[in-house]
Amino acid sequence: MIEFVLAIIFVLWLLGFIQIDILSYHLFNFNGHDIILKDVLFFMLILWLIGLLQRPFREIISVLFVLWVLSTFGIIAIAGLSNIIILAVVIGAVAYLIRR
Repeated sequence: MIEFVLAIIFVLWLLGFIQIDILSYHLFNFNGHDIILKDVLFFMLILWLIGLLQRPFREIISVLFVLWVLSTFGIIAIAGLSNIIILAVVIGAVAYLIRR
């Protein structure tokens, strides 16, 4: 199950570099930043991944998740931080799978 969630997150991350109209659908505006469908899908998938992981990795992914939400809403304004955090989540989940 973790492999499936990880594959979906990785595919969505890769599709973020390609302009796909359905994933770029504007849902709402928060703090001057557009929240698109891809962001909401990442949100749900990372929450699902947090529920599947074991203890030390769950806390690490949870902290990265909070940082990702803050960077998505524009509270932490570092260019490209959202993509870096998503990549770190994928690498952390792969490390969990290798360690298991």
